[in-house]
Amino acid sequence: MNTRLVKLLFLVLIISFPASAVQAVTGLPVVRIGIIVDGPWQRDSNTPEIFKKEIRDMTSGEFDVTFPEDKQIIGNWTTDSVNKALDTLFSDKTTDIILTLGAIGSHEVCLRKDLKKPVVAPFIIDTKIQGLPYKNNTSGVKNLSYIDALKSFEKDVETFRQIVPFKHLTVLADNQIVETIPALRDFARALSEKNNYNLELVEVGSSAEVALQKLSPETEAVLVTELKQFNKQAFQQLTDELIKRKLPSYSYKGIEEVEMGILAGLAPAAGLEHLARSVAINVQDILRGEKASSLPVDFDPGERLTINMATARAIDVYPSWDILTKADLINEEDTVGAKELTLEIVVNEALMANLHLASAKRSVEAGRQSVYESRSTLLPQISIGSQARMIDDDRAEAYLGLLPEKQWTGSADASQLIYSDKAWSNYTVQKYLQAGREEDYEALRQDIIQIAATSYLNYLRSKAIENIQKDNLRLTRENLERAQVRLSAGIAGPDEVYRWESEVAGSRQLVLAAESFTMDALSSLNRILNRPQDDMINALEADYKDPAEFLKNKKITQYIDNDKSLRTFRDFMIQEGLLMAPELRQIDAAIAANERVLTASKRAFWIPDVSIKGNVTELFDESGAGSNITGPTETDDTAWTAGVYATLPLFNSGGKVSTMRRSREELAKLRFDHDATAELIEERIRHAVHLIRASYPSIWLSKDAAVAANKNLTLVTDSYTRGIKSIIDLLDAQNQSLVADQKAVNAVYDFMIDLMSLQRSVGYFVMFENEQAIDEWFKKVDAFFVQK
Repeated sequence: MNTRLVKLLFLVLIISFPASAVQAVTGLPVVRIGIIVDGPWQRDSNTPEIFKKEIRDMTSGEFDVTFPEDKQIIGNWTTDSVNKALDTLFSDKTTDIILTLGAIGSHEVCLRKDLKKPVVAPFIIDTKIQGLPYKNNTSGVKNLSYIDALKSFEKDVETFRQIVPFKHLTVLADNQIVETIPALRDFARALSEKNNYNLELVEVGSSAEVALQKLSPETEAVLVTELKQFNKQAFQQLTDELIKRKLPSYSYKGIEEVEMGILAGLAPAAGLEHLARSVAINVQDILRGEKASSLPVDFDPGERLTINMATARAIDVYPSWDILTKADLINEEDTVGAKELTLEIVVNEALMANLHLASAKRSVEAGRQSVYESRSTLLPQISIGSQARMIDDDRAEAYLGLLPEKQWTGSADASQLIYSDKAWSNYTVQKYLQAGREEDYEALRQDIIQIAATSYLNYLRSKAIENIQKDNLRLTRENLERAQVRLSAGIAGPDEVYRWESEVAGSRQLVLAAESFTMDALSSLNRILNRPQDDMINALEADYKDPAEFLKNKKITQYIDNDKSLRTFRDFMIQEGLLMAPELRQIDAAIAANERVLTASKRAFWIPDVSIKGNVTELFDESGAGSNITGPTETDDTAWTAGVYATLPLFNSGGKVSTMRRSREELAKLRFDHDATAELIEERIRHAVHLIRASYPSIWLSKDAAVAANKNLTLVTDSYTRGIKSIIDLLDAQNQSLVADQKAVNAVYDFMIDLMSLQRSVGYFVMFENEQAIDEWFKKVDAFFVQK
């Protein structure tokens, strides 16, 4: 390229830019932008910086855009201060473009007839209400580019009424903005007359107390417009008092104020950033030579209904299912006062509160008393008695004093078994049966641990799937918005919009179903914990993505990360299970009891029962006929007997033989049951290990698949937005991402549930033991691996 051509191109570049632009050190044209703010923004002080960043990013590489400090003017919320700032920047020859950040400045500059330099006014409330110039979606005014966000106040009101029906709505509006745009008062009156509700416009400044005092007694709901003069403390005071008065509220600004306690809002979270990006595009077009008067005016920031459910509960407002499934919900779960739970807390609480376990414990205690009852027959037995009797007098005389007409006696009996194999056998058998009851209780205890842990994990799984479905619904709504943009750009037809509307409806159904599954899982968990089944919980492990986060000691993962280690670990668990399983120990106790019964049945043929017995009888009184007759030998009033007794049944028609044979058969059955149960336990342990063999690697595989699917979705979404990919491509990518995310969640909880099943099969939940017990158990595992 020759020197003359270079000079010519340089001259063309210089002519293309505003006269005040000069070459920067970087070689790029310097552009100075002046900013006018209506007044000090108490809650949005970073707004100018957002616009600056977007403009710099958009023009980077083409222009060196600067925002000189002396060209950033903040008014005092009056038209006079704003117009004075406009005059200053218009007369400043070094200012290339003026940006008005505020409704007052944007309105005032749009009403000026002669604009000496380009102006971008992005804070227009409503073109028609404000009476601004409008021609074919442009301003049609030299050097004027304004942006109308197309926010329909009437639509906001109707959306509010769908959430909360009302007859009297109070609208809180900034007094300076209303003073600047008095047509807003006329609009409010017209809207009230048009619809079947009263709309009261209340103009407020910076005081929450004053605003609250202005609320009329007829107020049923409050719509809050952008109150730029309110600082954060004042706005929070306003919000808190509205909640205290149980007044439904709605934010014209959107999600930021909803997060502070306003009931609902329609504006999306990224609305300001979206607006700043549109301003940056307009600035770039102006710098490239486009006329400001020809730039588009209409701007669609999008809509995203947001509802603060904590506020809804506080004011006793419950929107319909239709509204709830359309909205993004903040503070959806009522966790105020909800008990914080972890996996370990759930298990411990279940062991203390579960009703089935409490019932089984009573059975164990009753069995313990049966043991004491059987032992009592081996200990001394003492009884006392008294008898008062009367017979007819002629019969008393006939007995010659041996049986007087009236007699009162008292007696005491005592006995002690010297030896009774039957009694000793019963006592021993009862002890074995009690051991069996305790093992049965231990088996139930471990069942409750497994059920409680599994129920908690299933609740976490259901909650995670519910969140995934809600994210998918949110994404589907965004894709509907993209389809609407494609339709307006002529890239797609209305059928594409209808398809996404159908997808939104289907996704809303899936969200409702997922919420129902979560509620079912919560009810099941609460039942196991013996809590009211509608109690809410605060699950501290709800966001866990790695199963290791559930474990006190993560060493167990070392034994299952390859096939050889897993097989050795399986053999160790089988060995432990055959030693520790309560089902086997219960059968062992029954075998021991039956062995003693068989021994007793054999001894019954030749070992007698031997006991000592004694009796003392005292005559307290006698009278009537026969009482005065004495025999040949006079006796005192006390009589006693004592002796040793031995009894041995000689013949009971084959009963002893049948008893012995029955005991032998029952013992044989129990031994078969033991072997069969051992086989079943081994199979159960192997099955649990085999499940872990699949579920543990699936965690990382499904996570990788989810990451890849989400990356693919991002690429396809971008291509769809730019008209490269079709709706079928995006639907496929979105569905693939949804399925992959669900599989990733399921993999984590499948593994944890499989781990619970393995511990239950072995009969020892090591992960819920204390640190010392866990360390001892891992030492046993390591020793087993060394032997192998």
